[in-house]
Amino acid sequence: MRNIVLSLIISSVLMIFPKGQDSTGIQIHPAENYPRWLKNDVYHTNQTSGMTFLREKDDGTFEFLLADDIGKIHRLFIQDDTLFSFSEIKFSYEVLLYLADFPKLDFEEIFYDSFTGEVYLTIEGNGEEHLSYHGIYKLNFKDDNVFQDSVVKLTRLEFTPQEIFYDNLLPNIGYEGFTTDENYFYLGLENEQTSEGSFSGQTVIRIADKNSLKIVTEISTENIDISTVCGLYSDENFSLWGIDRNHRKVFKLLFDEYFNIADLNIFNIKTVVPKYNQFEYVGSLESITIVSEKFLFLVDDPWHKFFIPPNEILNHLDESTVNNFKNFVPVIHKFNID
Repeated sequence: MRNIVLSLIISSVLMIFPKGQDSTGIQIHPAENYPRWLKNDVYHTNQTSGMTFLREKDDGTFEFLLADDIGKIHRLFIQDDTLFSFSEIKFSYEVLLYLADFPKLDFEEIFYDSFTGEVYLTIEGNGEEHLSYHGIYKLNFKDDNVFQDSVVKLTRLEFTPQEIFYDNLLPNIGYEGFTTDENYFYLGLENEQTSEGSFSGQTVIRIADKNSLKIVTEISTENIDISTVCGLYSDENFSLWGIDRNHRKVFKLLFDEYFNIADLNIFNIKTVVPKYNQFEYVGSLESITIVSEKFLFLVDDPWHKFFIPPNEILNHLDESTVNNFKNFVPVIHKFNID
């Protein structure tokens, strides 16, 4: 399979947060009022691993879909930059029946394709028969309207060749990044595990034709210092933004028409405590989306083992912030793109 991997052409400089700049002059800066807890007074998400932008409403409110890796999908509205409201997306009886045999409803990426109006969800397989559940699924909303609050059908996409699609998929290790441009799907494997079952320093991004679902090439990250892909977003044809969770990096790739890498940009991200930017916590960034080509949003899927800071930091935080950590409330980050 490795003979399909194209040569990598890297022509850029390393991005250093927050002042780095690439060969095209792109910079990202933490936005005022962020990061914030992904909650309001009555509602918060749980283990959010996917985020996609839907639209900006007439009053300026941003509307998103969120996916939690405990089998939940939510609608998020952000009004006046800081006011959050949520609603849960319901599943029809047909969808619940379809999902009933899954060992875990391990939802990862969610993506709205603005070219077609379709919404896609990636699910990681778990258990002994994990390959039966790994996949990219198209969501059909009630009345074929993405702004309805119920999903009435799931359709699994059948990518070929299957031996490439399923290569390196393991229990709880699957496609955590997924996005599309006008002509291609991009599938980001979380990681290529070592033979001992540990995380390696590399992974792959598989690229498939949108019409035929045929995987046309695979990009290895072995030589570009990206170890994980936990979220992808395409802002234009042959262009990818993504999250390397394990390295706490955002990356931006530009391909030529043959899918050689023409430009690579890396932004190191500091995961700081909301309202206490002098303190950092152990982040687990897994969601990425872009709004109006101006704002980059990331969401942290709390890693329970490390998410709560040590007492020497907790002692400096107010009670509400401490409780948010102990309740594993996700954190949403926002950056301005210049």
